This record gives sequence, C-alpha cells and structure tokens, in this order.
Amino acid sequence: MNFPPPPWTRPTWAEIDGGALRRNFARARELAGRRKIMAVVKADAYGHGAPQVARTLDACGADWFGVATVEEGIELRKAGISKPVLLLGGLYLSDPAALIEHQLTPAVSSTARLDLYAQCAQRAKCPLDFHLKVDTGMGRLGMPPALLEPFVEHLRQLNGACGTAGGGLRLTGFFTHLASAEDLVSGQSQQQLDCFASALSRLRASGVFPEWVHVSNSAAVLTRSGIEENMVRIGALLYGYCLPLVLPADSAGPLLPRLEPVLSLKSCVIFLKDHPAGHPLGYGGSYITRQPSRIATLPVGYADGLSRALSNRGRVIVRGSYAPIVGKISMDLTLVDVTGIPGVTVGDEVVLIGRDGECCITAEDVAREAGTIAYEVLCAIGKRVPRVFVDSSSSVEPSSLVAAGGNTSGNIRR
Repeated sequence: MNFPPPPWTRPTWAEIDGGALRRNFARARELAGRRKIMAVVKADAYGHGAPQVARTLDACGADWFGVATVEEGIELRKAGISKPVLLLGGLYLSDPAALIEHQLTPAVSSTARLDLYAQCAQRAKCPLDFHLKVDTGMGRLGMPPALLEPFVEHLRQLNGACGTAGGGLRLTGFFTHLASAEDLVSGQSQQQLDCFASALSRLRASGVFPEWVHVSNSAAVLTRSGIEENMVRIGALLYGYCLPLVLPADSAGPLLPRLEPVLSLKSCVIFLKDHPAGHPLGYGGSYITRQPSRIATLPVGYADGLSRALSNRGRVIVRGSYAPIVGKISMDLTLVDVTGIPGVTVGDEVVLIGRDGECCITAEDVAREAGTIAYEVLCAIGKRVPRVFVDSSSSVEPSSLVAAGGNTSGNIRR
C-alpha cells in the first residue's frame, strides 16, 4: 500500500518540491540581474501553498512578495514573512487600518478612497506607503496616464492637510502590467513600454521619484531587456511554467532557463472492478466499455481541481504507464481504465500531474486537454487537497539554458 501517512484519511495530495522551487528562484535571480525580485504568491502561491512557499523564497532571498488581497497578505505575516508585501489588486473595499496594522503596501489606481487612506494614516500617526499603478494598455486596473499630474496635486493637498503629525501618504512605487509580454510578434508590449517610460518621466517632472519601479512579469523577464526598472514581479516562472511564447516564423527565440515544475498531484486506487464489454460507466453512461475492462476508482474529482473537461479525454499514470480517464469526472471520484496495466492493486499511487518513470504529465498537458492555461490548472487545485512539501536534489545548474523553439511549452509561430 502506498497511501500517504496520517492524519490524512483521503489519499489525494499535492507534493510541492522545495528543491525545484529553490532552483527556479536561482534561475530567476540570474535573469533579474541587479533588479530586485518580487515573488508573486497570490492565489495560494498559484495553488502551491503560500505560507511554506513564501518561507522558502524568503530564505532564498526574495526581496518583496506580491499578493492579491489583504487576507493573503495577513496570511504571509502570520507565516512569519516580514519583508514588504504589495497588494497587487489594491485594497478593494477593505478597512485601510489593516494596511498599517500588518504593514501591507497597497497598489493605487485612482484618487478614489485616497482621502480615506490619508485619514487612516493621520489617525495612526504612521505614514502609509503605496505603489501607483498606471494603465498602459491592459485596460483593467491602473490610472490613465493623462491623470498623473492631477493625482500628484491631490496627493500633495492631502499630505498638506495631514500636517506634521507623522501620518501621510508616500508614493514609493510606480508600475504597470504588460498584457502580452510572451508575444514577440505583436507590438503591444513595446507600445506599453513607451507609454510607461513617458509616464515615469512626467511623474519625475512633477517632483515625485518613486523608490521602486517595476514592469516585468515572468514572460518579460524571459524575453525582454533594457526596461527601466529596479524590480521584477515573478510568479509562474518560480513554479516551473510560463505562457507559451509567440515567436516570429523565422526566429529561434531567446534562450530560456530549464524550468522545473514544482507541484505534483497524486492520488491512489481505492477500488477495482471488472466490467464486461458494452458496460456504461459514470454519470450519463458517457463511456461504454469496448472490451472486458478493469476499471480503477480514484478519490479525486472536480471539487479537488481535476477539470470535468478531462472526462473521456484525460489520462493519469499508474505503475509507470498511462491510463485513460473514462466516464464523466464527478465531484469526488474519477474512473480510469487499467486493463492493459498488469498488477494494479488497491493502494497503488496514481500521478495526475507529475512524473513516474518515463511517463510525465505537466500542468500544460492538462491545460491543453481542458482548453485552458497551466496557471488555471494549478490554481484550481482545491483547499481540501493537502500540500505536502518534499525536497529534491538535482545536478541542473541555474545557468542551464534551452532554446525557446525547443522547449515543451507549446510555443506558437507566426
């Protein structure tokens, strides 16, 4: 039997490889050069378990951490993270007092609620730092560049009203978000970079010189250089993934580091049953056995993040061999056909994402079958799936590179 140890009673779990995480960070550090690294650990560190991931990256030398919500920031503080934390999505409608209490830095996209921030800082007699986000083409959050000067003037008025009581607002960071950094054919990223450079110049001309300037995400760190910034925001790359690059038809693409997927999703066989040919399986009988078949039941379903879109088309690894998913994936259970795999028994480990022998299933493979991206596959892994941290060693050096055209990310050529 290969069931995981107590206190678990349901044998489905995600293994998080701390060794792979550290090696990916070392590769990111090489790519960043002199720029500081903001490790993005929002959405439970892309489904990997934010507290332990953040502690590991903190020990590796991450300079900042990026999250989406106040709750995620507080979770990091409770996990012992003392380094700066940026709320990438801003504060939404939460009480700004939480920012000062937990020393969180919000992103700001407009003058809305800025007065409330100033009042909170004044009451606490403590300055509140923030990063101003400018919209250069993503079209979601972010201030239109044309409103920069009025924003700075309003900020000065608020700080003047605060007097010298020790409160006030400090614009310590300036950033934007590239919409298609992985696309080396489209000109959108260059247009955004030009827009950002102009906005930064105007901000400085207004007498504001932010300590932190950051633009690059994982894809931009991999593919672009010469951006005026002193910090980069890296998320997916740390976990072993990046969106497929869109390359010119005649280009080999940039050299990329060898990334290592950090997460493996595993379960166990909990039931085996032999069915005759012509037997319907699962909800709606969407699969009919074509021959006498041995079917294994796994205690994992779409409530755990195994997409229902994989019904009758996905596969898992059992005893070092691929086994197809048959029938509709249900909330808690999934059926796989192990007819051609000798010796399968109850308790055998099953790999849904990860490697076993020569067989490998990545989050990108799953995403392709489900019609989505690897990030959604990872983030969808449910909270009831325990994250188990393991450690691996490897001879792969941080500087090991591979041509973009030869990696396994499904790059597109135009």
